Formats: sequence, structure tokens, C-alpha cells
Amino acid sequence: MFPERLKQLRKEKGMTQIDLAKALGVSSGTVAMWETGKRKPSFEMFDRLTEVFDRRIDYILGASDDVSPLKVGEGEAMVTGNWVVQEEYEDVTRKFSLLDDFGQKTVAGVLRTEFARCQEQGSLKSGKSVSVSVKVREAVDPIKENLPD
Repeated sequence: MFPERLKQLRKEKGMTQIDLAKALGVSSGTVAMWETGKRKPSFEMFDRLTEVFDRRIDYILGASDDVSPLKVGEGEAMVTGNWVVQEEYEDVTRKFSLLDDFGQKTVAGVLRTEFARCQEQGSLKSGKSVSVSVKVREAVDPIKENLPD
């Protein structure tokens, strides 16, 4: 979906592949490879694409159809803070999933113990606004698949 979305955004902005390449500091061949799906940009390039098109990364990747601009107003600042928390949770979950069996059992044990302690002391945080969604995908070798780290 990313190749199609990139081409769509580029055309909407009235840019050629050469224009986009110049804006990003890459070759037009690199942009062409992205648009054909033969290569993927690095995370740094994805960040720069969000700035060029003023769209959020999930939209550029084709994972969302929300065309909201990247730049947020004051009213959306709280949502942005929630994204930071979400990224932290995602990072913890990713790291946990990479641990060996012993490491996962150890972390799960600490979590159970601390949850019980907080429950006993009545110091658990409110979970009213917490929603958890986990997607599991087959692990790929980023070098073999030419994916960003």
C-alpha cells in the first residue's frame, strides 16, 4: 500500500519524482524504487516524508485513511502525548517479545508481583482510558527484506 500512497501524495502535491527526490536529498531512481515497491525508505526518510506531505506516518504507509495533517493544534496536544505513551508501550511489548523464554517468564513474574502489590496497597492507576491491541506478524530479517530497522 505504501508505494501507491506515496505516488498519490506526490501527484496531489504536483511533484514529479525528481521534485520529491530533490526535496528529500535522494536520487529520482530511489523514489521510483519506492513507488514500485522494490525498496523501502529508512525511518529517517519516512520522517522526512511526513514533513514534505504534512501527513502522519500511518497515512503515508497506507495503514490509515485519516488525512489529518501532521501538524497538530493546541487542542490535539493531549492526543500527541498519548501517542508518546503508546510508542513506549509498543517498545516495551516489542522488547518483551524478543526475550528468550527465561527472560519472558522473569518479566511476567515481576509484573504479576508488582500488580499484586499495587492492588494490595490500592495504588493501581485508573485503567478507564487504556485500550490494548496487539498485532503479531511473522518475523522478517530486515537485511534480507530490505526493510528499515
